[in-house]
Amino acid sequence: MDLSLVALFMLVLVVHGAGLDDQCPVERCAKDGPAVRFPFKLKDNKPPDHCSYPGFELSCTDTKQTLLELPTSVKLYVDKIDYALQLIIARGPDECLPKQLRNFSSHGSLFESTMGLSDYSFFNCTSRKEDGYNNYWYLDCLGGPGYSYAYTSDYSISSTDLTNCTKLYNLSSVPSEIIELKNILHLNWSTPDSGHCERLGQFCRRKNSSARIEIECYDKPKSEEEIWKKIVPPVAAVGSVVLLLVIFAAYRVYSIDKAARENQKRIETFLADYKAFKPTRYMNANLPGRPLLHALEVISEAE
Repeated sequence: MDLSLVALFMLVLVVHGAGLDDQCPVERCAKDGPAVRFPFKLKDNKPPDHCSYPGFELSCTDTKQTLLELPTSVKLYVDKIDYALQLIIARGPDECLPKQLRNFSSHGSLFESTMGLSDYSFFNCTSRKEDGYNNYWYLDCLGGPGYSYAYTSDYSISSTDLTNCTKLYNLSSVPSEIIELKNILHLNWSTPDSGHCERLGQFCRRKNSSARIEIECYDKPKSEEEIWKKIVPPVAAVGSVVLLLVIFAAYRVYSIDKAARENQKRIETFLADYKAFKPTRYMNANLPGRPLLHALEVISEAE
């Protein structure tokens, strides 16, 4: 059998023994982006059914951002996913989440804001108000003419000078961090309870055999470093054996070739010696002494 095939076969056995079995994939939109795994999946990919949960779908943008789109068409860039806490840290694609406030709603969504919810009244004013009050926030990222402010209903608007302001609209159950931090949103999920497995130091997946959507924990796949630590020693041993076999085969080829060249040299020497000592053959007319015999025969006839 070809040595390379033997080596490959042995390497496959080693790798299989290192625990590289079929596990749920861990994907990323970018090398430094958040890891995407159960309960999430990437929209354009098709992992096994047990590796994702209905409704937990992310996608990758052309700029390799991890995108979460809520049922109300609110689009968020996901910066981090804490699987143990079941927490997403997201931001607005244009660095201004307040622009999407009128579409924001937690109804029908699997995700909820971890911060408090408040009701707000929005005003557009022709002049900038003094800072330092905690009952309104200046939303500078909204742009447009004038100055946009969000007033919380927890405080009396009547005590604020709104002479140069026009009321735009009211919004209820708005995550307060969108108003206060302007471009950061913390969301969590309660179902599935995949964080339970994470807190045990394991991963989570759906049960294949379950008629209902149930989850189970399983051991984390080994990291590349752990895999290589397990693979390197046996691979090195296999490599040593293969190297010895190659050296032995090369030596055998060299020995056979050397012996053949020595035999060829002996034959050539023998033929050269044989040619040097070979007796010369003559025809009768060319034999030495033939003229003398002919002379004797003439004399004998004359007598």
